[in-house]
Amino acid sequence: MAISSSRRGQICDGGLPDTDMCRLDLDSEDERQPATQTPASMPVIDEALTRGRWLLGLLIVQSTSSFVLDAYQDLLRDHLVVTLFLTMLVGAGGNAGNQSAIKVIRGLATGAIRPSWPSARATMRDQALVGLLLGTGLSVGGFVRVYATHGDVANAAAISISLFLIVMTSVVLGTGLPFALARAGVDPANAGTSIQVLMDILGVAITCVTCHFVLVQLALGVGAAGAAGVALPS
Repeated sequence: MAISSSRRGQICDGGLPDTDMCRLDLDSEDERQPATQTPASMPVIDEALTRGRWLLGLLIVQSTSSFVLDAYQDLLRDHLVVTLFLTMLVGAGGNAGNQSAIKVIRGLATGAIRPSWPSARATMRDQALVGLLLGTGLSVGGFVRVYATHGDVANAAAISISLFLIVMTSVVLGTGLPFALARAGVDPANAGTSIQVLMDILGVAITCVTCHFVLVQLALGVGAAGAAGVALPS
């Protein structure tokens, strides 16, 4: 089913994570490519080398999440719920960040957003509010999901707090990364893959730190306070 230019623009501006859908040449009827015309492309080997260097760098960076997991082996062993929902948490961060990144990338490409500090500040302020709403809504859904399957308030609270922090972080980073790449002279389109890798690492770190605080440190504090209360003479 064909989608009109205006409708396609509304979809892309809404943060749809589909770069094939988000054509950047729809604003000018005269510059629109015919449907039968293939886009300009570089030689296959050059394209593979260019993309491969970037992907290899991201692969190496992404592998650092193993150090975080190694540091929290005891948490993951004693609280299996963290492992069960880790993919959900990391995926939510990557998806939310990618939506914000695509919105900014399209704005930069069409000229609706300028690669300047005032424009970046205004865009990040708006997206921070969006992230707050998204984080709140998703964390509530995450709490219900965990509690419905595990029936433990502490586990559900740890996962939902992690989810809120991850979504907030990913939206802010996904918004700011295209601006940073543009200022550095790098194609802002690389922000889409970069935010996925960054949130893989940060998502794991945020989840482990948050769950360790809620399920271990906070639980020990509550337990110690309860034991002290019982030990007091009547």
